[in-house]
Amino acid sequence: MLSESAARWLLVLHTAIGVSAVATGTHLVIWLRRYLRGAAGRRRAVVKFAWLFFGFQLAAFAAGNSMYPTYKVEVRSAYLENAQAVVDSQAIHRRELTKVELREHGEVDELTATAELVKRAAQAARWFDVKEHWVALGLFASASVVLVLSLWKPEDEPSVIAPFVLGLATLACATTWIAAIIGVLTASWRAV
Repeated sequence: MLSESAARWLLVLHTAIGVSAVATGTHLVIWLRRYLRGAAGRRRAVVKFAWLFFGFQLAAFAAGNSMYPTYKVEVRSAYLENAQAVVDSQAIHRRELTKVELREHGEVDELTATAELVKRAAQAARWFDVKEHWVALGLFASASVVLVLSLWKPEDEPSVIAPFVLGLATLACATTWIAAIIGVLTASWRAV
């Protein structure tokens, strides 16, 4: 398990690599759309983006897996799946908000439903696991895109395979977007 400081820095690195994966994946899909029309120009750039996309996905996956034991203990078990920790955290947060509200406005709003918050925290933990399955699928799709683009000569062969390549790239890109969104939402609950 990583130290808290190392895990935080790794989370920042993981996020930066994830943003790069989302950007290159989106760029790849946009460039591959031209192949549907038979325009196979900039082939070297398309292959380069496919390799970059796969590399960023792999690097983000490796960084995430390095951090996972720390997340599992310090975030998931200690907070997201621990109803008492969620209730205690909400009580502390509410107490501090009450101080600010009294100081600023002289009145206090009512407390939000704790049971609903506990349920949503547990759902965030489950969505995180779903994200990991999508990431694995996206890695396979991305590796397939790299393989096909490395072997396929679109200028020599009919563009019958273009929808397949675009579909794989779109699937890989979508899984990266899903992973990024779920990762940000989970970290907004509690990060390492």
